[in-house]
Amino acid sequence: MSSCQIRLLFFFSNNSSRLPVSLVVSPSVHIETYGCAFNTSDSEVMAGLLERAGFTLVAEASAADVVVVNSCTVKDRTVLDLRRRMNELGRGDRVPALVLAGCVPRVPGQAREFEAVSQMGPDNVGQIAEVVRRTLAGERVRVTHREHAPRLLLPKRRKNPAVEIIPISKGCLGDCTFCQTVLARGRLHSFEEDDIIAAVEAAVADGVSMMWLTSQDCGAYGVDRGTNLPRLLRRVARVPGDFVVRVGMANPDLVKPWADEFAEALAHPKFFQFAHIPVQAGSDAVLAAMGREYAADDFRAIADVLRERLPDLTLATDVIVGFPTEGDADFVQTLQLIEEAAVPVVNRSRYSARPGTRAARLPGLESRVISARSKELAALAVAVNQQALNPLVGRDVWAIAEDNPRADVTMFRTRQYVPVIVAESHTPGTRMTVEITGVEGFHTTGRVVEQVDCFEETGRRPSHG
Repeated sequence: MSSCQIRLLFFFSNNSSRLPVSLVVSPSVHIETYGCAFNTSDSEVMAGLLERAGFTLVAEASAADVVVVNSCTVKDRTVLDLRRRMNELGRGDRVPALVLAGCVPRVPGQAREFEAVSQMGPDNVGQIAEVVRRTLAGERVRVTHREHAPRLLLPKRRKNPAVEIIPISKGCLGDCTFCQTVLARGRLHSFEEDDIIAAVEAAVADGVSMMWLTSQDCGAYGVDRGTNLPRLLRRVARVPGDFVVRVGMANPDLVKPWADEFAEALAHPKFFQFAHIPVQAGSDAVLAAMGREYAADDFRAIADVLRERLPDLTLATDVIVGFPTEGDADFVQTLQLIEEAAVPVVNRSRYSARPGTRAARLPGLESRVISARSKELAALAVAVNQQALNPLVGRDVWAIAEDNPRADVTMFRTRQYVPVIVAESHTPGTRMTVEITGVEGFHTTGRVVEQVDCFEETGRRPSHG
């Protein structure tokens, strides 16, 4: 028997005592997502398109006729997790049909590993319903061609009803020796500004209170259209409504020419005072070997400009530990940069060779060296983060509920995007005055003081939260 979910539809008639019943077979689909916010947005669109096409979305793979795995290839660890998960899904008494979506199908060496299942590239999310139908019919589908089809106003099913993830561009301008982004996502293609604004307006009409602008590099937005990110942000700020925006990652070489404009845009009440600028290394020699088109001092200069305008801004960065050319002195320079620039949020990655990249041809460092350096950077990141968070204890701050990690817990975000964990349940999107009561790891804890009605600061007590 088919495991398709069967829905009973009852039709009542005032003129008859009969109860006609129709049986509608609705194949069920489960979607799993690896990777970045852009991938999450792609999964939301796929879910919306599948629902519109009549499929039933289910929360568990065990209940699905088809499992769509939206993949990421940025790290070796992620690919290992994907491999294990695909093997799990392919075993057992009841094996669903499988569709591998996302970035892995665009990387030839990795795509071949999963050639037994249907594959769909990141440019092809609009075709998900067709791919699922053909896969259910027993066909092994491969749809991975490049295309720039409109996607911002496609139907979607949000993972978090309070958060709208809006891709502003896809692809990359860079030529990094370690990265597969160009293989997976292609060269830069900025989406139409009018479409982005329409997506913001539609989300506001749906009652969404947080917008995440995302891309492989938000800093590249508009280079192919004769515009730039700050101009887009100024237009987003003019959209009527009660919402707040987080701007995604932007590379230093592209931010540097308009850092002042960027700081001015982030100072607007509709934006989190948060900037994600990935430095990757503190050594200019390593940055050159990585193919990064900036120097460590460029990162320092951007940090200075942003903090001059927004002293309480939260600065986040990415660091790759153990790049093949990284010597002891190079790594010390990275530590010095993080400490001197007082970067409170450090996303660290141990270098792993990505197939098809130039850096993959270089002899790698010993794993024990990479591990030791990673631990040393982690310890420094904890210390710098604590220095940033400890002064917040005892302050009342404006905060917005972002998510409910558990039924009785809410994670709030301050104006500077600092996470505050409150041991109460509040609906995502709710704005509160929250007292910061402590620091635990990389987040703060707090208690609700009062609910506020808008996105303005409360003014109860001097607040830098």
